[in-house]
Amino acid sequence: MANKEQTKVLQPDNEIKVTQDKKSQSVAAKQKKSQPQAAQPKKRRFAFITDIVGELRKAVWPTRQETLRLTLIVLGICIAMGIFLGAIDYGFSELVAKVLLGGK
Repeated sequence: MANKEQTKVLQPDNEIKVTQDKKSQSVAAKQKKSQPQAAQPKKRRFAFITDIVGELRKAVWPTRQETLRLTLIVLGICIAMGIFLGAIDYGFSELVAKVLLGGK
């Protein structure tokens, strides 16, 4: 990042303006290209589904072993938290029953 800033400092001002103009032209060209697609919704009606399939193919999926291991970790944590919260709930229930309600 510092190298890019240093090169900009060393460049004459007119070269920086030229590169900025090229960037703005490329942004404008991209916007022009995207407008015809939005103007033709009937032709691209099912393109959304093909785009989804393409993105899913790019995804890195976990192996069966990773999925099993992570599932067991999640289940173990859920069971442990359930036991912990159940014990705290039981403790507070007994505390309230004995202290505030005068004992059962």
